[in-house]
Amino acid sequence: MPAQYKYRAVTVDGRFRNGVITAQGSDEVEDFLQAQRLIPVSVSRLSDRRPITLFGFLKGDDYERLIQFVSSLATMYRAGIPLLRALTIIKDSKDDPRFTFVIDQVMMSVQAGRPLSSALAEFPEIFSDVFVACVAAGEESGKLDETLDELGAMLERELELTRNIRSAVRYPLIVVGVMTLAVTILMTFVIPRFVSFYSSFGAELPLPTRIIIETSNFLVSYWWAAIICMAGIGYGIRAFLNRPGGRRWLDAKLLQLPVFGSLLIRGNTARFSMMLRIMYKSGLPLIRSMEILTATIKNTVYSGEIQKLAEIFHKGMSVNQLDGAFRYFPAQALHMIAIGLESGNLEHMLRQIGDHYSKQVLYTSRHLTAIIEPILTLVLGSFVLLLALAIFLPMWNLIKVFNH
Repeated sequence: MPAQYKYRAVTVDGRFRNGVITAQGSDEVEDFLQAQRLIPVSVSRLSDRRPITLFGFLKGDDYERLIQFVSSLATMYRAGIPLLRALTIIKDSKDDPRFTFVIDQVMMSVQAGRPLSSALAEFPEIFSDVFVACVAAGEESGKLDETLDELGAMLERELELTRNIRSAVRYPLIVVGVMTLAVTILMTFVIPRFVSFYSSFGAELPLPTRIIIETSNFLVSYWWAAIICMAGIGYGIRAFLNRPGGRRWLDAKLLQLPVFGSLLIRGNTARFSMMLRIMYKSGLPLIRSMEILTATIKNTVYSGEIQKLAEIFHKGMSVNQLDGAFRYFPAQALHMIAIGLESGNLEHMLRQIGDHYSKQVLYTSRHLTAIIEPILTLVLGSFVLLLALAIFLPMWNLIKVFNH
């Protein structure tokens, strides 16, 4: 079974090259490197585990470079420029050494007689299985320029979708981070000064103050134990999530979160619809397209529902009879897909689904701050109230001591 291998090699002029390719085994990787006049230094198989991530999108810089690459290649290919010549022009205009190296390797593979899709498949960290499958279908149908245009448009929309989701979660993450920093500073620097001040009067301290003081004393005296405990918890969580059952548990909990869960479901639905439409339009069979998408969606629970949907289509069953079988995949999207299949207009329906849920993600992300602001205000207010009680109640007791 093909797997991804990470390699490090040396060129004939002594420069190091790193990359990831798909091969049947390490021997095949070494043969490929030697054919490219590269001397293998190390070859190691990458883990089959999916990365722990909320959304599973590329980095913004990778997306932008990929969009530029697709747009430039489609324009020149449509203008009648030979593929190798077009790749040469694109390579000369790239400033990023890594992407330039990738294009150079793709050129060498194409020059050796391999299809463009096969050459792109050697770099799965940049060109996903969906991307490669669409290019392969475009090459086979003779409509590579149209396929590249569709891919470029899809990548632009997906980049916009990714930015909307990231902007939506940025504000609460910043608030939580600032709150954590403030608590750490108060517990380690501010509270110990109040302790020395109050203890000099021998007055009885109220319960909120005693709780804050004991917590502060523990952090100041046993900070190393807190770090070890946090590291142990982190290691345990990581080991738990590396197990299939643990990963599915986390992915399910993420989809069940208030507001954020709905945002993830809508974002994944929009992304799934956009990619499935491109693959279906490129001429790939529907079942095969869904199998490829199942492997590219990072949330294992949502991916499982896509796989279940593919099995239903494979058995020839109707989606309308199985509404209860899907917990997270939106019922509206299921019915629209069923209508598209019945009417023979699936491509149009998938476009409508992608547009609809992309707009929902955009609307939710723009109003997310207003939605969660009351919750954050309540949490911050409770924290401030606790600190105020811990600091000012002892002052009230000291005033009583002085009056007596």
